[in-house]
Amino acid sequence: MKLKVCVILAFSLATSQVAAQSFLKKLGKSIEKTVGRTIEKTVEKEVGELFDNQNGNASSFSSQQQNTPTEQPQVSTAPTQRVSGIRTAVLSDSGENIPREPGLDYIDEYGINHGGGILVGGILWAPVNCGYHATDYPYGKLYQWGRRHGQGYGEPYMNKEPGNVNPDKTTANVVRAGRWVTPAEARQHPNNFYARGDGAALFNWTVNNTKLWNTYTDDGIISKSEDDPCPKGWRLPDLQDFYVLVKHYSEVSEYPAGGPKGRWFSGPEEYGCNVPRIFLPLTGVRSLAGECGARDSFVRYWSGRHGGGEGLVWHLFFSTDYNRVEVNPVAYPHEGFAVRCVKEIEGQRRR
Repeated sequence: MKLKVCVILAFSLATSQVAAQSFLKKLGKSIEKTVGRTIEKTVEKEVGELFDNQNGNASSFSSQQQNTPTEQPQVSTAPTQRVSGIRTAVLSDSGENIPREPGLDYIDEYGINHGGGILVGGILWAPVNCGYHATDYPYGKLYQWGRRHGQGYGEPYMNKEPGNVNPDKTTANVVRAGRWVTPAEARQHPNNFYARGDGAALFNWTVNNTKLWNTYTDDGIISKSEDDPCPKGWRLPDLQDFYVLVKHYSEVSEYPAGGPKGRWFSGPEEYGCNVPRIFLPLTGVRSLAGECGARDSFVRYWSGRHGGGEGLVWHLFFSTDYNRVEVNPVAYPHEGFAVRCVKEIEGQRRR
């Protein structure tokens, strides 16, 4: 309770960019002292148990991603960390009364300012998905892990899902890659999605590199890489950012009314219409073969945390018919998932 009061009072003074950055430094240190040790011990134990069993399950998890856009995603049998969050019914949430932090605005790749971030559980979250545009990309874009650029669904998705009324402006150029490409080459072709070639074995778009997005110093300080798709001052969420966020969340709802389906997440505070919260839409995914689908019914959000082996990337998962939220350690970097950014904090350590 004391930490919460301090956070609220501190942010009320953040009327300039200098004051905001000063607050972030203090916030990062305060968070580390109060919750870092407890979370680290708990997760280290859980992660160890998960990785002990994952080798025999990775292939069955991958097969789930090969569904066509009209198929309903199957429940994963891969090792997961089931989050002990608490679901709460949606109370006609119109997104009102969500406090924004002045001086800590989210300015996207198009130069559009979406206002201040939203503080949930001591972590400042972007108000919209990475790549979001109100008319051109209403769900944001889908990103291959480690790439700077994402791609939209486009008209082919509209044709396969006749009920969809939110088409994207462009679609990806699906390239059946027969070789690895470098991150530099991928940056030269932002609209290319490097898919698995026909009949090929499991494929990664580039060499297995655990630091394509977030890098870490020897003492654990998080450093944003040049291929992080988040705007200046923001970065990919780390594993612990997701663990904090999903402690409380709503049932599936629409936001705004008639718009994307998804869930509201309020972190340590019980979900309600008068607490800080963010809405994560069910964006759908793009499979390793380049097929996209499941918008409004299924989603995976990337983290910057790579587990080290092939197909071991942490992410957040939920859907309409799989009635829980999971932080899952098994995904392949060549798949296309959503991204929601968090605010960079100078000197913040991996927890």
